[in-house]
Amino acid sequence: MKKIFILCVSLFITGLTYSQTVFMENESWNAVKSKAVKENRMIFMDCYTSWCGPCKGLAQNVFPQPKVGEFLNSNFVCCKYDMEKGEGIMLYKKYKDNIPGFPTMLVINPVDESIVHKVVGYTEPDALITALQDGLDGKTLAVFQKRYEAGERSLELIKDYCKALDVAYDQGTKEKVVRDYIESMPLDSLMNKELLELYLPYLNDAYSTQYGYVLKNLDKLQYRLKINRYDIETRLQRAMSDAVCEIVNVTLAHTNADTLASMKMKEEKLKKLLQGASVKGFGELNAKLAINDIRMNGDIVALDAILEADKILQATRDEYSFRPDMYKYIIEYADVKTQKEIIRKYLAIMQEKQNIADEKSNGKVTLFTENAYDILAIGYYRLGNKKKSEECAKKFDERYKLRLVDMKKMFKDEKAQVQIDDEYHQRINDLRAKIGMK
Repeated sequence: MKKIFILCVSLFITGLTYSQTVFMENESWNAVKSKAVKENRMIFMDCYTSWCGPCKGLAQNVFPQPKVGEFLNSNFVCCKYDMEKGEGIMLYKKYKDNIPGFPTMLVINPVDESIVHKVVGYTEPDALITALQDGLDGKTLAVFQKRYEAGERSLELIKDYCKALDVAYDQGTKEKVVRDYIESMPLDSLMNKELLELYLPYLNDAYSTQYGYVLKNLDKLQYRLKINRYDIETRLQRAMSDAVCEIVNVTLAHTNADTLASMKMKEEKLKKLLQGASVKGFGELNAKLAINDIRMNGDIVALDAILEADKILQATRDEYSFRPDMYKYIIEYADVKTQKEIIRKYLAIMQEKQNIADEKSNGKVTLFTENAYDILAIGYYRLGNKKKSEECAKKFDERYKLRLVDMKKMFKDEKAQVQIDDEYHQRINDLRAKIGMK
């Protein structure tokens, strides 16, 4: 009886072991390749790091599941490497172009060590099995890419290629593939629901002919194809908002005649699209362009008047960016001799806005903490209060330096950090020059 019990326990333990994914973890790469060649199987490699949360999620919640273990153990020689230790460092250098982030799971041919398929990011058990089965069935990213590069452009290939790019988390290539395909088709092909839904995520260029076509045929798309109008309008509004913001920001930052003329041409195209279109948010965007036109003409009195009227009309409601940009322009460029009261009015508005932000932040400065002390410094300087101006300039500098800490944590690349430092010095030096501060 005792022997039977021990045998049952042994079989149970063996079953548990087999049900989990069996990895050669951080072992010799040559040993992994040799085993795969000998067993005539592909290599499944889990690329992870010790600090990666989703990697730990795979290790704890996905690979131990019986259905995952059974599938992987039956079809692959499985290995996993910490990409920052041991042979993982060598393998990361070897395959880094195929590892956009962690975790990345690679299917590798052991004979020539080429990438056959890849899955990027935390993936649920069923989705992982499906993605890898597609690879075993020849529906791999490498195969689809080869067919695409050979010039094949069937809709079936485009859909399969995009699916593989989703699994590989290569959204940049997917966008290019979809754009090239749709933009090579007649415009009315967007009346095909399948093609429209394929293209909708990339409907982000307000100047494109496809954007204009969708906007013009919005009612038809809604009722004929039963497309959710809210989804389409959201995408149309977002693209138009980005285009309007570009015009406002570029014309605020540049005085070059060619640049301004180019923006004016773009603006005329946008106005034609905005006028008469029944899309939520388009009225506000049209109003922003109208106000920006007045600003570009340099008519401070008219700009002040329309901003005052807008307080009642509420045609624009962007208190985070657009309105403050107009206030800053007035503070910096209004004539000190004849328009001092206008400067004083908008300086008071910006000061109050900064005071409220300071109370909310309670001394803690992050990337998103309001820091309008540069424009306050310019405003007080123009009104003749040099002491207050220099105090604001110092506060701007202090807060900017604190923000740099968060910025550098986000962008660890050495070139990005150099650029961040260069921008900081440029901003500070420009401010000091404007207020005559050494």
